[in-house]
Amino acid sequence: MVKWSVMKMRQMWVWMLLMAMAFVNDRSHCCLEEERSSLLEIKAWFNHAGAAGSYELEGWDKEHFNCCNWNGVVCDNTTNRVIELRLEGVNYDFFNAVEDLDLNASLFLPFKELEILDLSANQLVGGLKNQGSMVSIFF
Repeated sequence: MVKWSVMKMRQMWVWMLLMAMAFVNDRSHCCLEEERSSLLEIKAWFNHAGAAGSYELEGWDKEHFNCCNWNGVVCDNTTNRVIELRLEGVNYDFFNAVEDLDLNASLFLPFKELEILDLSANQLVGGLKNQGSMVSIFF
């Protein structure tokens, strides 16, 4: 009876250890909180501007913790930092004319490892200079 109880206890500890590792592993592959907050600010900016296609960002939500899984967001597998933002056509409507948006470039400052920023087909005005960085920017 004691031997059976010890085996059950070991099985329970192994199960708890596996569950804990799964939780830590899931959390370790999440984007950084600073970048996640910035993505939510970008979504709010498009929504506030009345962007025609801002529905494409509906999956960007506070309840969905891992922004690396959000539409248009690509993260580095090692650093979990955002390396690509593909936001083409968020302010585009095939059937109706859309208003120009004044670009708020400061929204993109927190993305330290960003390599590709695609803002094409968004009717953006203003400027975003690529000042010696390795970021490819598409308008």
